[in-house]
Amino acid sequence: MALIDCIVLTGAAGRLGRSLRPGLAASCRELRVLDQAPLTPEHANETAFQIDLNDETALKEVLQGASAVVHFAGYPREAQWNVLLPANIEGTIKLWDQAHTAGVDRIIYATSNHAVGLYPRDRPLDELVHPLPDSRYGLSKVFMEGLASLYAIKHGVRGFGMRIGHCAPEPTDARMLSHWIHPEDLAALVSVGLHADYENEIVYGASDNMRSWWPNARARELGYHPRHSADAFIEQLKGCVSNDPVAERFQGGSFASNGFSNVRTTQR
Repeated sequence: MALIDCIVLTGAAGRLGRSLRPGLAASCRELRVLDQAPLTPEHANETAFQIDLNDETALKEVLQGASAVVHFAGYPREAQWNVLLPANIEGTIKLWDQAHTAGVDRIIYATSNHAVGLYPRDRPLDELVHPLPDSRYGLSKVFMEGLASLYAIKHGVRGFGMRIGHCAPEPTDARMLSHWIHPEDLAALVSVGLHADYENEIVYGASDNMRSWWPNARARELGYHPRHSADAFIEQLKGCVSNDPVAERFQGGSFASNGFSNVRTTQR
């Protein structure tokens, strides 16, 4: 594949951002990594920036001349709105707006399985399913998906949203047998987003798991071929479930059961 001129990686100091940096550095001529936390360049073609996405002046400068953005910044778990609004909504609005102004071609972004976490576990989901967020965090990701579709269709900024399951070297409980993704497969999915031809897509971030809730046909059509699978861990983990019947009913697990008070649903 031809090298991309310039990629901007947000959330580069985070766990997933750090895992993506080597592959991204190898796929472009210039990699600009940014985070609120201090960063040190790790590759010869990296430039590091310590900025907040809500700083529009700094963001505008970082995005000038960029070909693509890989967006992994944001608050990564459930929280009150005073935490989620600036991190996952206001900063996201500024990112897409400044990317459009700068002429960025595409944004590959981390949405979440929690955008659809109130679907039951026996319901297979495709990329066209109506969102059912399981939390304020999940709802902030639904907002990001809607924002991406607006800018893709109305302004031509391609959007590639990945509803990521749990990314780690190995699955550690029964739920992960369905939604786990190996870091190498996540990097491969990001690469699809960087190189495939599309306008606006939602795909699922999961490895090749037999128990997956997500067939992920569109990701495979675009060129995603995961190399890892949770299947080798089935016997080891199939009994590793919680004692929470609500969490075990829904795809979102504990995010779905946290604060759940709908008695009619729990009695079905």
